[in-house]
Amino acid sequence: MSTNSPTPGKAIRYADYRIEVPFLDHLDVLVEPHPDSPTLVVELQRKHLNGGEQAHGGLMMTLLDMAMAAAARNSSKDGGFCVTVEMKSNFLRPGGGIGGRLAARGKLRHASKSLAFCDGELLDAEGRLIATASGTFKFVNRSAGDAP
Repeated sequence: MSTNSPTPGKAIRYADYRIEVPFLDHLDVLVEPHPDSPTLVVELQRKHLNGGEQAHGGLMMTLLDMAMAAAARNSSKDGGFCVTVEMKSNFLRPGGGIGGRLAARGKLRHASKSLAFCDGELLDAEGRLIATASGTFKFVNRSAGDAP
């Protein structure tokens, strides 16, 4: 995590919040820090769309996955690394097109020493629920040479 203490609600690169995640940089995903669980946001561009000119399901799942993982990590005393064991998503409506905005937030339901169980919600710019998810995350130790 960055040594700077970002202002809640101000969108920053995920690398400035926690760790470098090149895939999030590629997708132009930002994070709005929050003490409980950050919000991952993206301003939709052409590269985020599917063939129907709506937000791609893979983008929506990525936002939900990372938001839930962040909620899981925040439950860990050492803010440790975790990996997704399983994830289920429900797409409720189209995610919007170019110029739209998506925001994902995760919530911890339960955590043990090794696992965290989380839920996630994805909202559009108008606050409409676009998708939901649930996931299980495993806390893992990472040596300096391991990839995130």
